[in-house]
Amino acid sequence: MTPVLSQFPLTRWPLIMAGFSLAMLLGAWGFEYIGKYLPCALCYDQRYIHMAVIALGLASGIGLIMRPGLARFAPYVIYAVAAVLLYSAGFAGWHAGIEYDWWAGPASCTTGAIGTVDVSSIMDALNGRSIVPMCDEASWTLFGISMAGYNAIISLAMAGVSIFVGYRGLKQA
Repeated sequence: MTPVLSQFPLTRWPLIMAGFSLAMLLGAWGFEYIGKYLPCALCYDQRYIHMAVIALGLASGIGLIMRPGLARFAPYVIYAVAAVLLYSAGFAGWHAGIEYDWWAGPASCTTGAIGTVDVSSIMDALNGRSIVPMCDEASWTLFGISMAGYNAIISLAMAGVSIFVGYRGLKQA
C-alpha cells in the first residue's frame, strides 16, 4: 500500500470513513448554523446518507476491533462502506446536476413547482423567518462548484480510497 494508507490497520478503515463522513456533516452544519445557509430537501437527504456511513462505519469498525477474529471480513465491510459512499456520490451528483440545470429535479422542491401559500408562510416571511431554499438553486459555490458538487467529489474520492484499501486487503489475505 501507499505509505499513508498502510499506516492504519485494515480493521480501522470503516472508522476512518465514518470520521470523514462526520467531518462532512459537521461542515454542512457549520454552513447551516454559522453561515446561515439553509439546506434544501435534497441537502437533508444527502446528510442522511452520511449518517448511514457513520452508523455502518462505527458499528462495523467497533465490531472488527472487539472481535479480532472477524478481521478477515474487513475488506468486505470496507466494500459495504464504499457502496454507501458511491450512492452518496451519485445522489450528490444528481443534486448538483439539478442545481446546474443539467436535468430536472423533483417537482416538490424546484422553482418550477407550484405550491400552496398560506397565511402562516406569508407571516413568517414578513417577520424575517427563514424560507426553505429550492433544490435547483445553489446557495453557495466555490470555483463554480456547489456544496452538492463538493459532496459528490469528496464522496467519490472516499469511495475510491475505500475500494482501493478493500482490494489491497483482499490481495494480502
